[in-house]
This record gives sequence, C-alpha cells and structure tokens, in this order.
Amino acid sequence: MKNNELIRENYTEYSLNELEQDCWNRLVTGASKSRNPFHTPSVATISKGEVSMRTVVLRKALPLERELRFHTDIRSTKWDELIMNPSISALFYDAEDRIQLRIKGKATLNHKNEMTAKAWETTSLSSRKCYLTLHSPSSFADASTSGLSEDIEQENFTLAESKAGYTNFGIVSIQIQSIDWLWLNHAGHRRAFFDYSDGSFKWMIP
Repeated sequence: MKNNELIRENYTEYSLNELEQDCWNRLVTGASKSRNPFHTPSVATISKGEVSMRTVVLRKALPLERELRFHTDIRSTKWDELIMNPSISALFYDAEDRIQLRIKGKATLNHKNEMTAKAWETTSLSSRKCYLTLHSPSSFADASTSGLSEDIEQENFTLAESKAGYTNFGIVSIQIQSIDWLWLNHAGHRRAFFDYSDGSFKWMIP
C-alpha cells in the first residue's frame, strides 16, 4: 500500500541506462493514456526575450527518434514564437511517483504535410472543433466565449464540414536534446541528466 512515505519504485537501485528507459516508458504511456500525468505537459517557448508557457496534450512519443509531438492551431502565438525561435522546453511531473522530467529541444513545425494529414484523419469531431474558431487563439473578446458558433460548440456538424479546420491544424515535433530527470524522495532526492547532443548520461546533485 502506498502513502506519502512509500514509493512504488526505489530509483536508487536504477542504473543511468535503466532510468533513461524509464523516462521513455513514461513518455510513451503519457502519449497514449489520457489520464496519465504525463499526458498534459507544460511547454515553454521564447517570445521577444520573455518565456511563454502553456499546457499541451502529448500526442506521440518516439523513443528511437527521440521525438515528442503535440497538436496546435497554426494561428496561435506559440506557432509564431517557434517560427522565430525553435528552442522549446517541456515539463512533466508525476505527483504520485514524484518524478519530474525537464526536456529541452528544437521544434519542427508541420503544416499540410503527410504527418498532419495522417493525424487529422484520426482526429475526432470534438477535437477538430478546436480549429474551427472564426478568430485566432488569444484574440480578445467582448464577453466569455469559446470562439465557436453554437452549432459547432454543440458538435452539430458533420465530419465533412469539419475539414475546414485542417487549414488551421499543425503539429509541433520536438527533437529532444536533453532530459533532466528528478526523483523527489524524503530520504534524499536523486537526479540524472541525459544529454543526447554528445550521448552522455550523468548523475547530478538534486
């Protein structure tokens, strides 16, 4: 039985290679399980020298390619920010296991290509409606609003009618450069750094 003092895994017994594999297992699970804590990371971009953060939905984790993907509206500010500066960071945290991942990488923007076409075909109506707002995300409004027409808000539209949203649909691919792993433990935290730029795995002081 697990409580505040008991942890399912004792990460002091893991090697660096085992920890790196555990990171990827968590990321792959996060991409496929909507209730997993790694499903909705915080992502940071740079805009005019300032950091901008938001929560996104992790759609895919590819260990061999060392790549993460999330979907976005190309009219969003983060899309413009990544055009100007592709540097991107993602923060994941599992409160139950007390595992934090800080990921740094470079973003590639995908729009109207084979990747987005394939992803759009498997995107549900409820998700497609996010790309059917008349105005771009972050636009100001006179009152509280979803930005959608009433029919679209109530999902009273067809799959064919939803295709208009594809114009606004984009995928951000993060090519991971490093993973900073942290385990919070009452007996003493543990930390490791996986640097893919030179292939080195190192222990760190938490």
